[in-house]
Amino acid sequence: MRSSCTNKSDFELTNLLKQGNVLAFTELYKKYSGKMYINMYKMVKDETVVEEMIQILFSRIWQQREVIRYESDFAAYLYRAGSNLVCDFYRKLESDRKMTAHFKSNIIEHYSHIEEKIFFKESENLLNQALAELSPQQRQVYQLIKIDGFSYKETATKLDISPYTVKEYLSKAKNLVKSYMTKNMEIVTFLMLCFYIVLHC
Repeated sequence: MRSSCTNKSDFELTNLLKQGNVLAFTELYKKYSGKMYINMYKMVKDETVVEEMIQILFSRIWQQREVIRYESDFAAYLYRAGSNLVCDFYRKLESDRKMTAHFKSNIIEHYSHIEEKIFFKESENLLNQALAELSPQQRQVYQLIKIDGFSYKETATKLDISPYTVKEYLSKAKNLVKSYMTKNMEIVTFLMLCFYIVLHC
């Protein structure tokens, strides 16, 4: 038999939740826990940590159900609360070198995704600082291929160099840019959170 809360709106469910209705809480958990897991995993890249965050998030919602102000949008409140948990996680991470190394390696592993989704769209100034560290030839190749979208062959023709040389310049440029970005972990974390909030709230 389906629960009496199954087809209720978030507004109705949160009102029932404030009254201590377990079924309403269960419906909200079923509706949003999976979505929050996916969104938070994009930020943390660790299943165990994200699962613990989800449990903390909904446990707090239940424990503080009478005083939490959901305003008119429970989903937006949930995403903000999730973002705060991620922020807290990264703050604690700074004091644990072993964990920092682990999560830094995850960010490097997923660098291409971060580069496309965040760095190019949300951190033009940071990217420009990284590009300033390159040689003129490396910077030209990186600009033409990674930012302007030219092919290796087109870049080689424009710069009057061989495609092989273009490949060498780009490989070195990407490594230098990635190194610069990952050394600025505080900025990277902030940009990841900004992207998360912009995309999902």
